[in-house]
Amino acid sequence: MIVIEFIIFVVSSGVFYRQSFHHRIWAVIIAGAVATGSSLLFFYDLYEKLEAKPQAPVVKLVKVNVPVVQHVFRPPALSKPENCQDDYPFFARVLGQEGTTELAYTVLADGTVSGVKVTKSSDSDRLDDAAVECVSKWHYRPAIKDDQTVDVPMTVKVDWKLGDGDSGEDAATDKKDGPPAQ
Repeated sequence: MIVIEFIIFVVSSGVFYRQSFHHRIWAVIIAGAVATGSSLLFFYDLYEKLEAKPQAPVVKLVKVNVPVVQHVFRPPALSKPENCQDDYPFFARVLGQEGTTELAYTVLADGTVSGVKVTKSSDSDRLDDAAVECVSKWHYRPAIKDDQTVDVPMTVKVDWKLGDGDSGEDAATDKKDGPPAQ
């Protein structure tokens, strides 16, 4: 490199070192500037060639299948525990009638019960009617679907059983089923 710079310096100083320059020192200064400029251009070109150019990062798109929850559903729940024991019909107790009444109904968006129907009888109209009357008084926390309260169909079994001595204290324990599968 120094050799090339020296050759450029000698050639340029010979060109500028003539009788037309009054001060010969100016010829040397101009020749040095030309030689220095040429060496700077050489180093800049060398730097550009050797410089490690950063490559753009490789971005690979990967499709990931994520399940999307479209419907959030919270089923209805009783506001308080319910028991139809106090509604055991008097004549059904006297006659010793027992059985299970299965009911279907709708829990409305305001939590009330509507459309109570007997789906499976206990073989006693008294027990079935008492079950319908008892369940009709129940109140629920309404079902929520997608941040909205909604009507939901439900089923329940009301067990009518007499305790020892016909006292009726163990009567009518309820088994509540949730809403049908959706």
